[in-house]
Amino acid sequence: MALVPDASGNDINGVGEQEFRRPSPVYWQEPDTIAHGEMQKWFGSQGLIDDVLDALERRQVIYDTPMAAVAEKQVKNEPEVWAQLVKAAALDRGADLVGITAFNPDWTYDRFEPPTDPWVIMIGGEQDYEKMLHVPDQIAGAEVLNLYGLVLKTARTLCSWIREQGYHAEPFGSPTHATFVQIPPALECGFGELGKHGSIINRRYGSNFRLSAILTDMPLVAQKSDEFGADDFCANCKICEKACVPGAIRSNKVYVRGVERWSVDFDKCIPYFNEHLGCSICTTVCPWSRPGVANNLVQKLARKRNGQGVINFS
Repeated sequence: MALVPDASGNDINGVGEQEFRRPSPVYWQEPDTIAHGEMQKWFGSQGLIDDVLDALERRQVIYDTPMAAVAEKQVKNEPEVWAQLVKAAALDRGADLVGITAFNPDWTYDRFEPPTDPWVIMIGGEQDYEKMLHVPDQIAGAEVLNLYGLVLKTARTLCSWIREQGYHAEPFGSPTHATFVQIPPALECGFGELGKHGSIINRRYGSNFRLSAILTDMPLVAQKSDEFGADDFCANCKICEKACVPGAIRSNKVYVRGVERWSVDFDKCIPYFNEHLGCSICTTVCPWSRPGVANNLVQKLARKRNGQGVINFS
């Protein structure tokens, strides 16, 4: 707590602002360039269990594995065909979720120049729910890192495939050193809806998954967003709100850089997150994240919208 800066993470994130601006990073950048950098350094200096160290080592191997160079274009396809091939290639390389949308420069952190590639491919990978039940213990943290490594590997191997087709492709893992926020494009391409806990709720995996991304100039087509009632569900559900030990989950939406939406209180979340070297309590207790539950909730919400039933939020 002695390392908490004078600057508020909520202010940096733009909580309460009713005018649009591009996002500013609170965490997971070069520590000397952010207000919370000393806290981030402390996080990285603490003792880690072997499972976490192994996951970090495996992720570094993935980063160090070279990708293919951009080849000469051999095949010309329509964007719809390329989109189908990209999805199939991503699934073949281990993705549980894959989506495509046009890249919006507004998603770029304000310290970086927006990329020039017109398309973003989002990749999602499901976490081992049984391991995540150990939150906030490092056993769960190791699983988070493991999934970040797996979806990064999928992104990098898919980039090689795209480059072999003659197009530029650049992978982006999470959460460290990102140049753009990944939740907005994931929402845009159909991964789900934003939950009260600030993470995506997917109609199959709930919030029990992690993201990576690819920027590319391969001609593609955008998918549609997916709304199935999770937002209304969150308005009435208080499970993650009550489970959050530092009380960082807000009961109501707030304005964040011009958009009224769910947003976690950074100033309450980060100290607890640091103390436990990770957390994920909110996304793990989320009813949507329990295996086999999400699809049933989707069907119940559909019946509720048709006036055929009532949802029990307890």
